[in-house]
Amino acid sequence: MTPDLLYQLRFLSDLTEGPGGKPLFIYTDIERPEKEPPRYRSRLALWDGAMRLLTQGEAKAPFWRGQYIYFTRKVDKATQLFRLPLTGGEAEQMTQFKAGVEAYKVSPDGSRIALLTRGDYEPPQPDEPRIYETWPFKFDARGLLPGQPRELWLWEEGAVRPLVKLAQDVEDAAWNAVGNGLYFTASGSPQERWSWIQRAYHVSLDGQMDELFGGVGPIGGLEPTPDGGLVYLAHAWERGGGTESKLYYRGLDGTISLLAEGSFLNSVNSDMRIGTGVQTPKVGPDGRVYVVVTHQGSARLLAVTLGGEARFFSPAEFSILGFTFCGNDLYTLSENFTHGACLTRRGEVLFDPNTGVLPELTTPQEVRYEAPEGHTVQGWVLLPEGEGPHPVILYIHGGPHTAFGNAPMLQLQFFRAAGFAVAYCNPRGSTGYGQDYVELDKRWGDIDEKDLLGFLDHVLAQFPLDAHRVAVAGGSYGGYMTNWLTARHPARFKAAVTDRSICNWTSFYGASDIGPRFTYLQLGARPWENPEVLWQKSPLSLAHQVQTPTLVVHSEQDHRCPIDQGETWYTVLLQKGVPTRFFRVPEEGHELSRSGRPDRRVARLNAYLEWFRTYLMD
Repeated sequence: MTPDLLYQLRFLSDLTEGPGGKPLFIYTDIERPEKEPPRYRSRLALWDGAMRLLTQGEAKAPFWRGQYIYFTRKVDKATQLFRLPLTGGEAEQMTQFKAGVEAYKVSPDGSRIALLTRGDYEPPQPDEPRIYETWPFKFDARGLLPGQPRELWLWEEGAVRPLVKLAQDVEDAAWNAVGNGLYFTASGSPQERWSWIQRAYHVSLDGQMDELFGGVGPIGGLEPTPDGGLVYLAHAWERGGGTESKLYYRGLDGTISLLAEGSFLNSVNSDMRIGTGVQTPKVGPDGRVYVVVTHQGSARLLAVTLGGEARFFSPAEFSILGFTFCGNDLYTLSENFTHGACLTRRGEVLFDPNTGVLPELTTPQEVRYEAPEGHTVQGWVLLPEGEGPHPVILYIHGGPHTAFGNAPMLQLQFFRAAGFAVAYCNPRGSTGYGQDYVELDKRWGDIDEKDLLGFLDHVLAQFPLDAHRVAVAGGSYGGYMTNWLTARHPARFKAAVTDRSICNWTSFYGASDIGPRFTYLQLGARPWENPEVLWQKSPLSLAHQVQTPTLVVHSEQDHRCPIDQGETWYTVLLQKGVPTRFFRVPEEGHELSRSGRPDRRVARLNAYLEWFRTYLMD
């Protein structure tokens, strides 16, 4: 089992109801042309007892209504909307925007389509200067942002017209229950956009717009209810960057009630996903609201009545990546420790795209570490073949507000197959264990460090592991903690891999696409107000203590944790005489490990393995 296995994998995503009560989804595999780099190929598929491909060309974001299946496809570098008639024939291109279509919503009767687009805006040529007067001006995976805000347009009888034009981007849209208007969200000012604050509006088809609520925090997952109400996810940043969303219901009379709280959506880490899935609130055929929530290492489906009665609707043995109702039947994209997304119905696996491709993976052993402060840290250990004692890698997830759990982490399986044990857990700051647990409250590098090292000591005592051959690795927040731990505990680790990390909060503040708001929400500091806080929480302030041989991994187009973070850490360690190497990847962003070009993902994994073999296998 080597990283080349990645080329053989297949992925399911974008599950939705299809014609005839059959599930519709996107099937993605990897093409390897002779004279070109490998690439992902996404096509439209229907399940009717077996998978049936509906397109050979690219297709994404499918939706069925009436006599058509809608999807998006790139045409001359711009994404356009298409529809495929059920009666047969070729797909018809419905839009011609120079800026393309970023999202679409079909009306309940299928006669109209709401389009999120920047119209015919054309960005400057790559060699031309750009002028910005707002922020953010760039975003990971998108690069420099357009100067034109995202607008809400309407397609009707073959013609398109603008419906909502604002100074800020229209973020999300949903038709109301009767189809004579739309709900949408947008920030009310540049300052609100900077701070992740949105407002909810309703617009009629003649352009009459009314503000409904908001102005205190993010709003998403808009879903109309049959009685004329609206359910949605929102919060007001009450607990800083660790604030968890709440599920609300707004009745037709404008009264708002809280239905449920939790770590909504699937925040369980995996590197076996391409594409997305519906996880936001949806009203089921029984009138209840269904939504995915992360709970103690699994992403489960929660069913909630409009009266606020909630119960889990899926077991903890697998995680939900997407769901849809086809008539009264519930279909899900389900995953677990050893399987990527499979199409399931009522718990039965209908289609596993990797049957015969993916070898049998090892289910990790669950570990629960009882911390001195009284809380429990959930984690897992993967042991390689043989009696041991084995070299071990402490692997730290990103976020910090995500989690490890019941979803495949293929790279950890590669480490195990190469002879390394892997220990990984959900320290405080992780999702799925309640609001108090997820809130780091400006204690980065403090309470999380205690949990990580306490968990490590616990597994070293419980399993056949070699305490003298311990490595630490992680990406994003996990990279930050790798830097932090090797600086704070210079003799503890024999090797380290820091991936897309943070080492200097002051430069991160201005260079990251989320820098100002993320830094303030997490640490409560700004460079001109509390510079000492940013420096004290920067691993760079302790870099003179690092002794651990370190592989630095970073992508050149990472706008989330910009490459200056990796460059700085590498340069400092090199100048200090610490054995170090810089694995620098062109053209990729923050998501290299999960959705980067396949050959670059394979090269990254091989770089990890070579580093661990060099420093842990003596």
